[in-house]
Amino acid sequence: MPAADPPVTDAVPDEDAAPRPSPPPPPPRPRPLSLASALPFWFYFAAAVSLLALLLPHLLPPSSPAPLPPLLLGHLAAGRFLKLDPAPGLFAVTSRPTAAAGDSPAHRVLVLPGLAAGSLSFRRVLSSLSSRGVHAAALDLPGQGLSPASPAATAPARTSALREIMNRGVFHAFEHLVQTGEVPYQEEEPAASAARSPHAPDEAAAAVARAAEALGVGPVHLVLHDSALAAGAAFASANPGAVRSVTLVDATASLPAFPAAVFDVPVLGRLVLRVPALFRGLVRLCCVRGVGAEEAEAYRAAMRGEGKAEAVVEAWKSMNHSFQLGEWRVSSEEVRRLPMLVLWSGSWSDMWIDEGKKVAAALPDAKFIYHSGGRWPQVDAFEEISGVITEFVTSAEEAGSSRW
Repeated sequence: MPAADPPVTDAVPDEDAAPRPSPPPPPPRPRPLSLASALPFWFYFAAAVSLLALLLPHLLPPSSPAPLPPLLLGHLAAGRFLKLDPAPGLFAVTSRPTAAAGDSPAHRVLVLPGLAAGSLSFRRVLSSLSSRGVHAAALDLPGQGLSPASPAATAPARTSALREIMNRGVFHAFEHLVQTGEVPYQEEEPAASAARSPHAPDEAAAAVARAAEALGVGPVHLVLHDSALAAGAAFASANPGAVRSVTLVDATASLPAFPAAVFDVPVLGRLVLRVPALFRGLVRLCCVRGVGAEEAEAYRAAMRGEGKAEAVVEAWKSMNHSFQLGEWRVSSEEVRRLPMLVLWSGSWSDMWIDEGKKVAAALPDAKFIYHSGGRWPQVDAFEEISGVITEFVTSAEEAGSSRW
């Protein structure tokens, strides 16, 4: 009997039916990290940083010392250096009343300029004050203006990776990377650095006291500009009999006008100091819009002295950023009795005007006046602020004559 044929069906495959997806492959297992796998990265990183360190002297070659600008030379000749052993020496310039001011006893004003401004920026204020019968002096704080930089102050408290590699070499850097897996970097304890820094407020105040005695200008009406606030306040607290009034000119303990942080960056800081247009643009952006090319060049030349840029950075780091103006005002009976004047820029920025309102709130008994200049008004509003200062110290002398 023949075998039966397989049954025939009319069903046909469904061509529209989707094929069954195949299961996805398992995810790759992560490879464990090891020091051997990280070595190539650290090697190339160390090589790149070392190559940059080797090329920097060629990209920014040290130029021969340029002659000082005439403006800075003239200011240098008008002042003198005070030897304050064992403290660092300070530069001071004075301006005595002119004959036209009369024979009345001259009021004595001592100006402490802020960060990087220096007594050079107050030269026209001193001249204007002397024409109004005021015996004025400006004193550059340690490392600022024309005051020499202290060797201890020029050693930075923080050493960057680039500086560490440049100082100790690529082999040290690579060995450090292999052993620890970290870029060589060391940071000194801030307290230890500030304790021996001549830029700390108490140390700077002690230097100001010795300088004022050497100049023979006490007792004085103290004018504090910008970042000189904490040092000047420490001077007034420690020497209450040497101060008759205090004037704050856009003074702050935590927001200095000059951007010292720029000069803490090795390549950027050197570049700004090397290119006059960059330095002038920085000053116009942060300090005073109306500064001329000749004056900006004089400030730049002052900062290009040995260790001066580092001293500006160190002074910025050593500032008492936690200084409370209101607490200082009531810290003692002598300070509480001091007449106070606040001169503040009313045209720089809304943020700076708000900062001035905070100062006014901290000193409710102080006389508060807006001026039309920038944060360095001694440059672009010198006649205006010298007139207000003269009027204020005259009234303070008259009001306190019976008490003194």
